[in-house]
Amino acid sequence: MHISRIFVYGTLLSGMSNHKRFCGDALTVEPAVTTGRLYHIPSGFPAMFDAPDGQVFGEAMTFPDIEKTLERLDRLEGYHPGGVSHYLRTMKKAMLPGIDKPVSVWAYVYPHQRLLEISRNLKLIEEGCWRTYFSEKEQISS
Repeated sequence: MHISRIFVYGTLLSGMSNHKRFCGDALTVEPAVTTGRLYHIPSGFPAMFDAPDGQVFGEAMTFPDIEKTLERLDRLEGYHPGGVSHYLRTMKKAMLPGIDKPVSVWAYVYPHQRLLEISRNLKLIEEGCWRTYFSEKEQISS
């Protein structure tokens, strides 16, 4: 199955710190939601864990060369197929506005075993939206 979209939920979102460098060539950027649970990691970025009973809000993007984009994002996310990875790239289903059924997307999720290793250092982002969490955090620190 050919997957043509990438779901992003943190620093790769439009307007966030890594967007221009890694996703600046996106052809489309659409609001999207998928299942999962979102946490803030003390090093300053989010981690999504697979969870069927939660929601994560982000963006689904298409690119002129999906394979080249995946190579670039795999490096950023520390994804090494068949090896030890920081994030895992996995196929997920996401809902997009105006489309009645879920679409397949690539998403980078944190491995469940890492949740156990660092659980006491994580903060659940209850609303499932990194942009909202980040802007509230910025307002508090100003």
